[in-house]
Amino acid sequence: MENEEEKEIKQRADELAMKLEPLIQQLNGLNDQAVAAYAPLVDDICSRKATEKEVDWLLTWMLDFTGNERMLKLYKRVCRAYWQTYPETIVFYIMEYRRWYDPESLIGTEYEYMLDEIGYWDD
Repeated sequence: MENEEEKEIKQRADELAMKLEPLIQQLNGLNDQAVAAYAPLVDDICSRKATEKEVDWLLTWMLDFTGNERMLKLYKRVCRAYWQTYPETIVFYIMEYRRWYDPESLIGTEYEYMLDEIGYWDD
């Protein structure tokens, strides 16, 4: 049986979830819009030989949305299409993704220093 403190914590969590629901819905809508906007750009850039500046520009703007699985698939598609053509640019964007969205994957690697840059170890 739950004690009073556990009940209070659960009630507060439920109240917070209810308050955040409209914001979560807005973020989901924004992600949907981003995927819809970027999908044709990804189709275009992957169907031809784009300049390095174009690839860089597109990945820069897509990175903000790669926390969304559908956008991440589009992001990976661009990276796969251009990793042999512009390897330094693609490695940079893969590492940026890892730094912001998958920092644990950097622990124990030569790139662990990147975690200091984002304050990963800060309390």
